[in-house]
Amino acid sequence: MKIRILLGCVFFVFVACQTQTKQKAETLTPHQKEIIKRYKKISYIVNTYPDSIDDYADWLERKTKNESALYQAMAHFARGIYYQNISSYELSKKELEQIIQTVRNTKYDTICGRAYLALGNNYKNTGDYPKAFSYLYKTLKTYEKHNNKYGTSSAYGCMAQIYLQKNDIASAEEYLKKAIDIMGSDKDNHFYLIFIHTLANVYGMQGNYKAALKLDEEGIRISEKLKMLRNKSTFYDNKANCYMYSNRLDSAAYYFNACLKIDTEVGEKKQIADTYSNLGALYFYSKDYSKALAYMNKSFALLEEIHNLPNMIRAYDVMVDIYKAKGNYLKALELKDRKEEVIRQMISEKKEAALAEFKVVYETEKKEKALAQNRVKLLQKEAEARRKNYWIAASVTLAFFIALIGGLIYRQEKIKNRQQEQEFKLKSAIAQIEAQNQLQEQRLAISRDLHDNIGSQLTFIISSVENLKYAFDIQNPKLDEKLTAIGNFTRETISELRDTIWAMNYQEISIEELESRALNFIEKGKNSHEHIDFSFQVDASIKQIKLSSLQGVNCYRTLQEAIHNAIKYARASQINIQIASLNQDEIQIVVSDNGIGFDQMSIEKGNGLLNMQKRIESIGGIFSIHSAPNQGTQIKILLHQNQLGLV
Repeated sequence: MKIRILLGCVFFVFVACQTQTKQKAETLTPHQKEIIKRYKKISYIVNTYPDSIDDYADWLERKTKNESALYQAMAHFARGIYYQNISSYELSKKELEQIIQTVRNTKYDTICGRAYLALGNNYKNTGDYPKAFSYLYKTLKTYEKHNNKYGTSSAYGCMAQIYLQKNDIASAEEYLKKAIDIMGSDKDNHFYLIFIHTLANVYGMQGNYKAALKLDEEGIRISEKLKMLRNKSTFYDNKANCYMYSNRLDSAAYYFNACLKIDTEVGEKKQIADTYSNLGALYFYSKDYSKALAYMNKSFALLEEIHNLPNMIRAYDVMVDIYKAKGNYLKALELKDRKEEVIRQMISEKKEAALAEFKVVYETEKKEKALAQNRVKLLQKEAEARRKNYWIAASVTLAFFIALIGGLIYRQEKIKNRQQEQEFKLKSAIAQIEAQNQLQEQRLAISRDLHDNIGSQLTFIISSVENLKYAFDIQNPKLDEKLTAIGNFTRETISELRDTIWAMNYQEISIEELESRALNFIEKGKNSHEHIDFSFQVDASIKQIKLSSLQGVNCYRTLQEAIHNAIKYARASQINIQIASLNQDEIQIVVSDNGIGFDQMSIEKGNGLLNMQKRIESIGGIFSIHSAPNQGTQIKILLHQNQLGLV
């Protein structure tokens, strides 16, 4: 039976086990955590994005250069997997053996376990089965100690592949079932998928197509659940082969085409070429030689493009059989000669690659030997330097004690000076606090005088005006209007006096206090102008920011004037007030309405607008107004915290 094995199956021995770092999490630097994270993903990368493993290894080598042996072992592992991925087994062995030499006698034995697995897979691929089993048994011993089912089951799976290569189908089945039993109910992962796919292949090779198809169905279901298209394709391929070898050719064609659809979506040219070859073989069996040749030509085109010589040899075999069946023995003989040429080319390339690989290993060993010799010379020079430095050390020690005594004297004087400086600062601070307390007491006394004297006098004026209006029947409309105006003006004066007293009572005014004061003013506006809808929004993040009393009262007066203008002149139905933080350094106050607006170019600013602008500019802010006929008015106040000295 023809077997199609996903690239990840070749590398399934590289388990995604946890890195055994007994270091406490808080002792790891962010850089080290990133290295460990990438190390854990090596299995995923080589199975999912095999072309990226070289870049992955480069990154780990750069980042672990100045780290401890543990992290350098992780980089060696990535590089070893890269070499194995490109079939450079000698270079791969060298990297993996470096890991064992580095961390074998340390507590990080799971890293050794991964190296043992990889070495077992290397020797399996090169046909040295005794060494492969030796390393795989070391793997079992390591992972059974840690009760790591992924490592243990992967070792059994690799052993099963060795038995498959030796054509010992019964032993391969036995070890695959061991691997599957260890996984237990944990089936939703690529390890389990690889195990059952390989077992399905074994059943197919035994002619037990029913058992093989049952496993294929399970594999397709899990692959769909995990959204693993490449794995799903392998199970489709296996089903198609089962149907083809059991002479159910229509079903085989259906699943080969389903496989081709996935391969095309994934874009893996080798797998597409293999599926074309499978379709060519299928149509050869059904004696549709035209379709068989068409698919084989498509397969050849892709295999030549990616220079896959082993698969080209298998494709030539199918082509030779097709032309023999058609009676074209000359063409069949020609293709057989081409096949022999490809075999010679492949053998030559393998020899050249092996020679190049051994040359690299040899040159690397020479460099390492030279580095070791240099290290010996360096150690000798360091020893000589240490001897010369002994007498210097004695002199330095004496100088150190002299400097220490002098330093203690200097430190004592410095502490004394610092204490005197702190006492002076403390006295200054106390004096400043006393001055501020006196100033606050004066402010409170003035505010009490304003409230008790001027406030009561203004209240008396209002009361007198009201008494005049009710005590006398005033027939003169102008006089009545004048008295009403005096009363309203006096009330406004009392309101402004209260605002002034409010500002005087505080050295600092928070945005929240400014909001509360403005809301009181707005409530009065709501009572007298029920047709206007007011909206007031303040960012919660800035409510506790403090302004000086002058800054607070100027902002409040400007808000008052802006709202008053919107009520009195704009004929607005909506007035919105918003206080927000633009960034860490700026606060913006916006008053906008949907009133009639005005032409800024043709209308001269009145005292109200000019007063607002002067108030804001006097505290270091920026005042701006934007309006147009029938488009409402917007007044913006921008306060820079740096300039205002906001807290």
